[in-house]
Amino acid sequence: MSLEWESKPFSDLVDIIGGGTPKTSIDEYWNGDIPWISIKDFNNGQKYVLSTEKTITELGLNNSSTKLLHKDDIIISARGTVGEVAMIKYEMAFNQSCYGLKVHELLDKDFVYYLLRYNINKLRNMVHGAVFDTITTNTFDNIIVNVPPQEYQEKISYLLSNIDNLIEVKIHENKNLDNLLMSIFNSWFINFEVYDKSNGMKFDETFGDVPRLWSVEMLEDYVDFVTGVEPGSKNYHEKPEINDIPFIRVGDLGSRINTVFIDKLLSKNKILSPDDITLSLDATVGIVKMGLNGAYSTGMRKLLIKNDDINKPFLYCLVKSKRIQRIIETFATGTTILHAGKSIKHMNFVLSDEQTMNQFGKIGNPILSIILANLKEINKLTKLRDTLLPKLMSGEIDVSKINCDLKIIIRKIYIKSSKLFLWRYLSENKNYIKNTKSNETLLKSRTIYKINKFLAKFTTRYRYYRQQ
Repeated sequence: MSLEWESKPFSDLVDIIGGGTPKTSIDEYWNGDIPWISIKDFNNGQKYVLSTEKTITELGLNNSSTKLLHKDDIIISARGTVGEVAMIKYEMAFNQSCYGLKVHELLDKDFVYYLLRYNINKLRNMVHGAVFDTITTNTFDNIIVNVPPQEYQEKISYLLSNIDNLIEVKIHENKNLDNLLMSIFNSWFINFEVYDKSNGMKFDETFGDVPRLWSVEMLEDYVDFVTGVEPGSKNYHEKPEINDIPFIRVGDLGSRINTVFIDKLLSKNKILSPDDITLSLDATVGIVKMGLNGAYSTGMRKLLIKNDDINKPFLYCLVKSKRIQRIIETFATGTTILHAGKSIKHMNFVLSDEQTMNQFGKIGNPILSIILANLKEINKLTKLRDTLLPKLMSGEIDVSKINCDLKIIIRKIYIKSSKLFLWRYLSENKNYIKNTKSNETLLKSRTIYKINKFLAKFTTRYRYYRQQ
């Protein structure tokens, strides 16, 4: 680490603001135009809060202790699930379980966000509270951080922000694809818009008028709900050991990813593949996920189709549908932890004819394939970002030498996929690179040549950009 880095309490970098909740008994305070953040709105470990479950009115804002955060302010959960961190994309209010952090002038806001993420385990180790884990404003006084000059801050945040921006694009694309698939499903199997009404309708006590040639069936006759296992916390490992695989709990499906590992033998073959559909029926009930990989807990069910009467896109949309979600909520019991396993017995659906089901599969399977490919890419980018974060924040990667110096990028950052990274890097930085003489020498170095012998193609592309 350079001597130019300065050690100081994290509280010296930000103004800390508390939140609040308008009175729920006053309807005029709610359902307005101002997004209102709670821990539920943190987006699965990603950089930005993209949406909120609830909104408040200007009246609610002015008559409570909640405050407004603005673009690029930081928010952190302070009670219960402590240490979830995100940035704000537009004006939002927030509740008392969070703190808003306004970064001081002359500091790079993105850098401060990443600096806090890098030190988050220190913060979580300082929690207190008899019932809920809690941090206070004084906690930030005890988090000592190392802050480089602003030029270095901008370089660090540039590298990490580019990765997070790619992740956000993939997340947004998946959300649009998911909405598209659900829209088609609702049109076909809820509103029956593809059914020829001239064939007649029939009345069902549960669904009302349904296609006469279709049938009402119980989901458990077509799908196996395979319960996961619970090996016990004493068998969890924070870091993977030999033969270990990720162990996924219901809590990992929401706002916080807190992966632990267990020996594969303890999973008793209850293992998820990325194309499996999972449904949570304990704790936070009704979460439907694909793209998971590893063993899973008793709070989740893996959904296995028994025959060809339904297909995976149909099943995925069905368990996400409002009807199935209402059934899960209705039959969930428990005061502290919800259990909704009994809801399986009450899940019924309208089964279409074979031709309609097959047509939906032809549309849905390519969409699910793209979603899964995006999830895989998101996982890779997340691992890359999380690998880079400690190296940049500790000074292991000397950012003083990154004036877009390709040698540092190749050796330290993306060594396994250097072809792809350098091609993207050149594309994004061609105006800078064509004026950087030191990189001409780098192109002739043995370091570059040894990485898959791509010097010839690389030189051609480099010369092309110099001509632009």
